[in-house]
Amino acid sequence: MNVRLQRLGRLPLEIESQYLDAIHHKDKLRFKEYPHARPAPGVGEDQFYLLNDATIANFGNIGCGTVYRNFDPNPIELKPLPTRIFGIGMHKTATTSLAKALNILGYDSAHWNSGAWAKAIYTEMTTTGRSKTLEKHYALTDLPIAILYRELDKAYPGSKFILTIRDEEKWLKSVRNHWSYDHNPFRWEWDVYPWASKMHKIVYGQKWFDPTVMLERYRRHNAEILSYFSGRPSDLLVLDMDLQPETLWASLCRFLAKPVPHGVSYPTEFATLVSKEFL
Repeated sequence: MNVRLQRLGRLPLEIESQYLDAIHHKDKLRFKEYPHARPAPGVGEDQFYLLNDATIANFGNIGCGTVYRNFDPNPIELKPLPTRIFGIGMHKTATTSLAKALNILGYDSAHWNSGAWAKAIYTEMTTTGRSKTLEKHYALTDLPIAILYRELDKAYPGSKFILTIRDEEKWLKSVRNHWSYDHNPFRWEWDVYPWASKMHKIVYGQKWFDPTVMLERYRRHNAEILSYFSGRPSDLLVLDMDLQPETLWASLCRFLAKPVPHGVSYPTEFATLVSKEFL
């Protein structure tokens, strides 16, 4: 609420602590007011009992609605701020460009910082359901984020998801070059730091390049995401990276309710977000 008010031009002032105090009460009093949240029989009072596994009330849609500033008759719509932003397009679908675009829009965006970094996120998400490594950033793209969209949607409700896609032939050519020692200057590092190869096995079921297997997986990945987010247009943006840069900016900014950066081209070339991308 404080952040939203600041976005509307309000100046925050801190109330002195002597005028504020909490009303101390134990769990028994809490559960008296919220009987549906009582612990299950035989479970300690420190564990809430709910019929669903949502982690945030109303999936993060809190403090939203129509308000008026100082009796101004013009309404102001308070819309939910995304918990996080996840780029869930398969690797080699211009995920580096998306990460840069999100940084330009002011989001702290991360994109495969290292093999150890990716391993930590994957391990934490698949074992505990959350990731402290991931939570150091607001927006994330590339593997392993792309294949964790179900877990991320559950752990961080209210988040925005962006599915980047591109022409299949172009994507397959890019993947082929990605596996090539001649075209990928970092390809040898997979042999020294094997997490990338393990990640590829998790995604494709194998570590070597196979156009048939990879194209089938690419198609299935995109189809499964469209099915999973069916009926949730405000949560998923499909971004065709073969479109013109100005169209990409317009679609992305409209989805995130951000103004299009003036005089800034959408980043479309693979550059050097980090030199460790292929670890």
